[in-house]
Amino acid sequence: MDRIVIWGAGGHAKVVAATLRRLGGWHIAGFIDDSDLDRAGEPFAGAHVLGGRDALPAPGTVAVHLAFGHCEARGRLGQELAALGHVLPAIVDASAVVAEGAVLEPGCFVGPMAVVNADARVGACTIVNTGVIVEHDCTVGTAVHLAPRACLAGHVQVGDFTFIGAGTAVRDKVRIGRGCLIGLGSVVVRDLPDGARAFGNPASIKTSS
Repeated sequence: MDRIVIWGAGGHAKVVAATLRRLGGWHIAGFIDDSDLDRAGEPFAGAHVLGGRDALPAPGTVAVHLAFGHCEARGRLGQELAALGHVLPAIVDASAVVAEGAVLEPGCFVGPMAVVNADARVGACTIVNTGVIVEHDCTVGTAVHLAPRACLAGHVQVGDFTFIGAGTAVRDKVRIGRGCLIGLGSVVVRDLPDGARAFGNPASIKTSS
């Protein structure tokens, strides 16, 4: 299967499209924008917006890649499409490094200049964005977003649907819970529970006033 539809028609979808073209062997059949149906037919990133969800071709006719930022929505949609029989390939940029023994689950994206090191696991529909480092023995859950140049030291665990901001560093053996939001440029040196909102150096949990 060499035809692929990219679900999403924003900035990250452009990054995915550029990666697919560098890889070669893929034909981008179009983009899905389920949030703005008026974009149907619009030229975008070298192809066209096909329309909303109803414009997605039948399972087995094209591969699908989810290229939008909302972590929980991306995870739910990935499960739904897989259950319907759609193929969601892992996509790895030609400039990325994925070590022997690393595991990439379906639908994940490993972006330009990113590194996934030995015995790390990247969950389904997770975004390992530009320049990210996922060191040895890390476990990154489903539909996580590691923003550009985030760095996870060895044996870090990240729960499903968590967003880790650009330039954030996470100390080795730290466990970050499910559904967390870690702010831009943070330094995470201790475990964070599910749903934590944290930022700073060292990162601390912020509560709404």
